[in-house]
Amino acid sequence: MQEERPAWLEKAGKHFERASWPILAASTVVTIILLLQLVPDLPSFHTDLAEFSPDGDASNSKERMEEYFPSESRPVFIHVEADNGDNILAIENIQLMHSHLQVIRNLSENHQDLIVNEIAAPGIIETALTEEGDGTLISELTNWTHLLDLVVGSDVDCLSSRDDQLDSVAAFARDSLLHRDLSYSKVCDYLDDSSGEGTPSATSTLWVLEIDPSLEVSERQVKQDLLRQEFANLSAGSGLTYSVVSLDLISYDIDAGTFDNLVLLVILSTLVVVVVLAIAFRSKRGVAFPLVGLSCAMIWTYGLLAAMDVSFSALEVAVAPLILGLGIDYSIHLQRRYEAYRGQGLDAAQSWLLSCNRLSVALSLAVLTTVAAFLSNILSDLPPVRTFGLALAFGVVSAFIVSTVVVGAMHVVMNRSGGERVHRAPLQFPRAVERVLGVQKRQQAAVLITAVIISFASLLSAASLETEFDLTDFLDDEMPIMQVRGELQDAYIASGWKPVYLFWEPIDGQQNIPDGNDLLIQLDALDNRLGHIHGVVGVERSSDHPAYEGIYTVLRDKVQRDSDFGERHNLVMYGQSLVRDDVEKGIDLSDALVELSTDEGVSDPLSGRTWSERIEVVVHIEDGEISYLRMEIRVIASTSAQSSNIIEEIEQQLGSTDNSGTIRNALSNTAVITVTGDLVMLESVLKGLNDSQVESTAISLGVSFAVLFLLTRRIMPAMLTLAPVALATLWVVGSMVIFGLNWNVLTVMVTALTIGIGIDYSIHIWRRFEIECAEGDDPWEAMKRTLGTTGVALALSSGTTMCGFMVLLLSPMPVIRDFGLVTSLTVLFSFILSVMVLPILLVMSASKGTETSVSQ
Repeated sequence: MQEERPAWLEKAGKHFERASWPILAASTVVTIILLLQLVPDLPSFHTDLAEFSPDGDASNSKERMEEYFPSESRPVFIHVEADNGDNILAIENIQLMHSHLQVIRNLSENHQDLIVNEIAAPGIIETALTEEGDGTLISELTNWTHLLDLVVGSDVDCLSSRDDQLDSVAAFARDSLLHRDLSYSKVCDYLDDSSGEGTPSATSTLWVLEIDPSLEVSERQVKQDLLRQEFANLSAGSGLTYSVVSLDLISYDIDAGTFDNLVLLVILSTLVVVVVLAIAFRSKRGVAFPLVGLSCAMIWTYGLLAAMDVSFSALEVAVAPLILGLGIDYSIHLQRRYEAYRGQGLDAAQSWLLSCNRLSVALSLAVLTTVAAFLSNILSDLPPVRTFGLALAFGVVSAFIVSTVVVGAMHVVMNRSGGERVHRAPLQFPRAVERVLGVQKRQQAAVLITAVIISFASLLSAASLETEFDLTDFLDDEMPIMQVRGELQDAYIASGWKPVYLFWEPIDGQQNIPDGNDLLIQLDALDNRLGHIHGVVGVERSSDHPAYEGIYTVLRDKVQRDSDFGERHNLVMYGQSLVRDDVEKGIDLSDALVELSTDEGVSDPLSGRTWSERIEVVVHIEDGEISYLRMEIRVIASTSAQSSNIIEEIEQQLGSTDNSGTIRNALSNTAVITVTGDLVMLESVLKGLNDSQVESTAISLGVSFAVLFLLTRRIMPAMLTLAPVALATLWVVGSMVIFGLNWNVLTVMVTALTIGIGIDYSIHIWRRFEIECAEGDDPWEAMKRTLGTTGVALALSSGTTMCGFMVLLLSPMPVIRDFGLVTSLTVLFSFILSVMVLPILLVMSASKGTETSVSQ
């Protein structure tokens, strides 16, 4: 049907034709300028837990703690095993490991004492020989019986009574440093009657190297990678294999592979878009112009972010496919309409302007609601989520500008210069439209009821979804560092432990923490309670030896090894508890701690740290009084759910100041105890993800409804148009349950994304139906033409968008793959509901005379 040409079209067409070259020139200049923000210095990516952590109580308490104590420890775990599977504890392997440890120590010295603390089997034996073996060197040992004779007294056997520190050390070493298959029966046999070879056996051992926490994140990661390379060299030149893993190395590997991942996804997304455009338009220009335009949009988006000095994270990998997937929708709608008008004899400029005019309301509203959905993430507490939302908003706006203005100018310029002049009719699927319309006419109730049932089931299943966040979600399970992580979990009972900190501060108005018997009683109570928290290292087999460091453990160790020290400070061991010796006398823990702060004797048999070094990290003393305390608790948490459970249990054991019988209540007039550290920051991230999802979904729905209401001026049409979008959101959530997915840093955005995409499709269908109804036809006839034009365009654009998103499934990052699956389903469900459910609702409304007419 030939459309009447508006009066303004001829004059506007001439203006646009004259402006086409300047438009292309200006867009080229902008593209070059923003491209120079990206090359030759490519943007770096930073995907560290600290980058995701929001500002709040957890971060504030951590900052306060680091004013008085060293920053959080950064352990590197080294899994050591013999290439031939032999006993890693054989004396020759101990000697070989010791020579390698010396290489690592030299490397540390050459990098400003990179390693501040070490726990390694050869180092432990070296300390024992220094203390008990008359200075005998490891290289001089002939066998294990030689070693045992040097460091173990003749009256000691495996059943001899030991002090609590030795038991705690043995428990930690057994669970954290030696393979599960550890056997020390031959050691016991030798200690009992001096028979046998006395050699313990284990398949592997674990070294723990603590890296200087004062280093900047990027420097710390680079130097840990140097350590990893050195261990790789040692592995290649010996019969031992060293496998290295740490949180910093995980972040380093994520960032190192992010750019390559981005390039791969851009290439694959581009190929998919080319194929779909070729099918849709069957012309070179129909493929090339949108592709060039969207390439400019990607450069504008990333270049603008780089110009703003925004910190990129691995999340930005998903931006380019999303720009291509969403932006191609605009190009398909405009170019289909453009081809139709060219077929009616209009020139290129007039055809493009008329296409933009006819689609202006639908496209503008779609862009507005989509941008609102993405910009809602700016309210997130998590910086990378804010950046991701901003990047997507930039991308959508850029894609809209190039699709409406730049691509149109290309058509005008190229048409003027000649070349391709065949204008094919837009692709049509009349049989498919007839079948869909037939189902909608005959099965209205069945279609609506089915949609509602699926939505209700999805709503019920949503309660089972949990929120998770782990940096390893950004790494392929096949990557070497992930395989090492898996080996550690299989080999050791307490592998890859992480620290949780208790930071003790004076109450308001006080300068110090009272150091009398009340404090000692509560420290003993806390020691006991930590032994009952599942996940604390050392309590897997017994509740007596939780692995943590604080003034209680330091004082207890000293009293057990030096009774004179205990007498001087009125301290004594009663069973496994450190208590006041003479109840008639007071105690002054500050005096005891001050004395230990100058004691340079070896205190820790595992790390070789002195008493003064241990004191430095657990107490801050000013003017001879305790000002601040710090406890470091080692815990095992391989998932965010386990981290949450451990933090919750620690908080429960501490209690609150309002609940009598709890530690916080007993010390309410003494100290304020705060749980902090990276694991607590992780809790903040999880909470931030949940808050981001709720806020972005609410804002997206609110903006979408407001825009629709302002356009229709009536509530019912706005609700009808929004209904399929709400259903699509529920369907997506239900599909996540089916596929076994959970909320993560990307999937939490899927509800807002569903609204942004779904409202686009709904607006196109609703707007086209309004125009067709204005012709005075029967509602079903109007819907037939709507589905035959806009419906087909949506099928093509949604297919392209979905294919673009499905490219994310090829990413090596699991979190990106999950996002690709969910976003693909988002497009699919939004399309199905917009062409199956919305038409029924619109026809029902129109038949009752409730539709709102929109002026042409």
